[in-house]
Amino acid sequence: MRNFIACLLLLGLLAGLSACGADDSYLSVRTHVEPSIPATETPQQEEPPTAGNRSELRGAMLSFVRNWTEQGEIRISGYSGDLTADLTETVRYITQEDPIGAYAVDYADAELRGDAQTGTVEVSIVFRRSAAEIDAIVTVSGVNGAHAKIRQALANFDAALTLRIRSYEDADFSGYIRTYCLEHPDSAMALPEVSAAVYPETGETRILELHFTYSQPRDTLRSMQAAVNTILDSAAAYVESGTTPRRCAELLARFLLTRFTYTTAEETPDMPAYDLLSSGRAHSLSFASVFYAECTRAGLACRLVSGTRGGETHWWNLLQLEETWYAVDLMRSVEQGGDSLDLLDPAALRDEGYDWDAEAYPSNPVPEPEEPTEP
Repeated sequence: MRNFIACLLLLGLLAGLSACGADDSYLSVRTHVEPSIPATETPQQEEPPTAGNRSELRGAMLSFVRNWTEQGEIRISGYSGDLTADLTETVRYITQEDPIGAYAVDYADAELRGDAQTGTVEVSIVFRRSAAEIDAIVTVSGVNGAHAKIRQALANFDAALTLRIRSYEDADFSGYIRTYCLEHPDSAMALPEVSAAVYPETGETRILELHFTYSQPRDTLRSMQAAVNTILDSAAAYVESGTTPRRCAELLARFLLTRFTYTTAEETPDMPAYDLLSSGRAHSLSFASVFYAECTRAGLACRLVSGTRGGETHWWNLLQLEETWYAVDLMRSVEQGGDSLDLLDPAALRDEGYDWDAEAYPSNPVPEPEEPTEP
C-alpha cells in the first residue's frame, strides 16, 4: 500500500514538472558564441625615398634633417651622375651650407650599398639640437621681420629664440635688443644678457640663435613689469596735463626728481625702470630710460644718449623744445639737489667733463622714423 502511494506521488510530481516546462517564457536557450578578437593592424612601414640624381639625393637627405631622422635609407634607381662624388658633396652641403643643417647637425655620414643603379644609401646623422629645437625655428623675412619677433620674445621674457631669416643682412642684433629694452621699459623692462650665433656664416638665408638670461624668474619679472606700467601710466596722465611741450617736460622732470629721496646705484642696473620707480635706486641709465619713454608717450622729440662723464660711462637725454635741442641729465640734477628741469647747452656739457660721439648724437639730430606698428 505504501509503495502504491509513493508511486502516485512520484507520478504527480513528474506531471507538474512537465507542465512547468511547457511554458516557453521560463526557458531561454542561447547558442554560445566566442567573442571576436579584432585583428591586429600591422603598421605600414614608410617607404624610403628614391633618388635618381643629385637633386633628389639632396632633397632626401634634407628631409632626414628636417624630420630629425638619425638613421635613414635612400633607394637608388638608375642614378645619373657620379653618385660617389654627389654623396660627398651632399653631406658637406647639409652640414655646412644648409641653414637648418648647419644649426642642428653635428656629424653626417652616407654609405653606398650596392651599385648606382639599384643600390641603397645608408645615412647616419648625429644631431646637436633636439627635434623640439628644430620645430621651434620661426621663419621671417629680413632684419625687420627678425626685429618684430625679437620684440615679442623680450615682452614675454622668453629664454631663447631661433629664427630662420630669409634675405639675411648683417646686423647688430645684441645692440638692437639693448636699445629696444632701454627705450621701451613698459614692454621690455629688463636688460637680459644676450648670446647670439648665426648659421652658416654666409648665405642669403641663415639661422639666428638667441639666448636671453634674466636675473629674475619670468613670473617675478611680469609682476615687476605690471608695477612699472601702473606708475608709467599714472605719470603719463600727470605729464600730459601740461599745456605746452615745455610744461609737459617740466612736469615729468618734477615727477621723477621729487618721487624719492634717492640712493645712488653704483652698478649699471639690469631693470632700470623698476629700480628707479619702485625702489628709488638712482642711476643715470634709469633716469635717461624713463625720461625718454615718458617723453615719447607725451609726443615730445627725445633721444637717449650714451657717453662718459669724468671718464665714467654715463647716460642722459637730448630733448627738442621749440625747434631747439637741449641736453637733460636728471642724474646730475639729483646730485646737485635740484627738483626742476635743467635745459643744458650741449656745448656747456663739455666743460663739465661730458664726452660723447658727436656724429651719433649731433646737437640738432634729425628725428628717426618710427617703425611701423605691428598688427
